[in-house]
Amino acid sequence: MTTLLKTPGASQGTTQRAPDQEVGPAHRPDPDGPPVIVRDVRRSYGDREVLHGVDLVVERGSFHGVIGSNGAGKTTLMEIVHGARRPSSGTVELLGRPPLPRDPALLARLGIQPQATAFFSRATVREHLGTMAALFGASQARADELIEIMGLERVRNSRVTKVSGGERQRLAVASAIVHHPEVLFLDEPTAALDPTSRHDLVEQLRKVREEGTTVIYTTHYLEEAERLCDVVSVLDAGHIVTTATPAALIAGCKASSSVLLPGGAQWLDTITGLEGVLDAQVTPDGVVVHVQDVGDGFAVLAAAGVPTAGAQVRGVSLEDAFVQLTGKEIQR
Repeated sequence: MTTLLKTPGASQGTTQRAPDQEVGPAHRPDPDGPPVIVRDVRRSYGDREVLHGVDLVVERGSFHGVIGSNGAGKTTLMEIVHGARRPSSGTVELLGRPPLPRDPALLARLGIQPQATAFFSRATVREHLGTMAALFGASQARADELIEIMGLERVRNSRVTKVSGGERQRLAVASAIVHHPEVLFLDEPTAALDPTSRHDLVEQLRKVREEGTTVIYTTHYLEEAERLCDVVSVLDAGHIVTTATPAALIAGCKASSSVLLPGGAQWLDTITGLEGVLDAQVTPDGVVVHVQDVGDGFAVLAAAGVPTAGAQVRGVSLEDAFVQLTGKEIQR
């Protein structure tokens, strides 16, 4: 039998050990303040610094995404914030207190779903979640409620080892929120899932979002972050590049929208010369037309007699904004 949370312990190869923060007048909890405040956090492994003076504020009740490529430092940052790993320097306030030294009263207010989650392997889904509820002082009724919310009714009496990867991920999230935590940490919850399982889990996370819990969520799937997050912080090579709403990042992106015209190769010369068309290329699927505004683009194409039946539109996305901000494609 294993415990639920298999978070890493103190890291190896640290060049500098940050002292535990004392709780005094300057660290008294502010019940209305941000539940997470990170100031100038650095983390090194040997001579390699992986977090470079990170500052981060997570507002109460928000669904805050930390987005970046694999290796950007997302998991290291998460582990430092919830106390599974020490920073080399800098400070963290979690619900008004430092996460280290460990405080059972503080831990009881957190939900943590790490990338590697362990389960009671011989238990059924319902037994596992009921045990987690009991450990945190929650009821079996709450466990049963989450089985329904997370779409696990079909497998409630199946052994944890017999359910799919997507179902186990949903169970991991349910285990992290069974006690109504004030702050929930979700580290790459959809990583390694097939597209269908990813879609299903994202739909369940939308329900978690509606409970009003403060959520800190890491991902390299930017379409998920665009759908789920109130705010995102772009983490690139250990640096926070910017923090803003997905809508603000997309609005500030200079990337163009595109329209795919199936079988429109014969119209290429006409399209290229139209006002408002930035460029156009022939692809195996048709002509891709880049326009600054989709509505104006369709109007110009129609006025020129270019057939638009069956056209597909791709608007500017959070991934476009990420590329503009970092100068690189997301690495998964």
